[in-house]
Amino acid sequence: MADYSSLLVYLALTAAIVTVLVAISGRLAPHHPSAAKARPYECGVSEPQTTETRWPVRFALVAMLFLVFDVEALFFYPWAVLARELRWNGIVAMGGFFAVLGVGYLYARARGALKWR
Repeated sequence: MADYSSLLVYLALTAAIVTVLVAISGRLAPHHPSAAKARPYECGVSEPQTTETRWPVRFALVAMLFLVFDVEALFFYPWAVLARELRWNGIVAMGGFFAVLGVGYLYARARGALKWR
């Protein structure tokens, strides 16, 4: 348990700082509600927004693709740090990971998911 004491202190300080910052921003933020601010907003749709307006699914698809490829790219950082220790096993594993990521990218591109128009 002594090994985790510094982690617990770090988590407690982080939680305290987040709580204080959220409380301060809630107190200092201007509150001017209006009908225009209460309407739903969808980026990239040029027609007026109502609750019945359907927006293109492409926005959500592009966001999900961005998240998938962005989060997948984060796995390269720990591998780069440990590349010498992992030797060929790490290189082969990362090659397979990169191949799966590349196949996913090629599939998304072939399906037209990355075309804007």
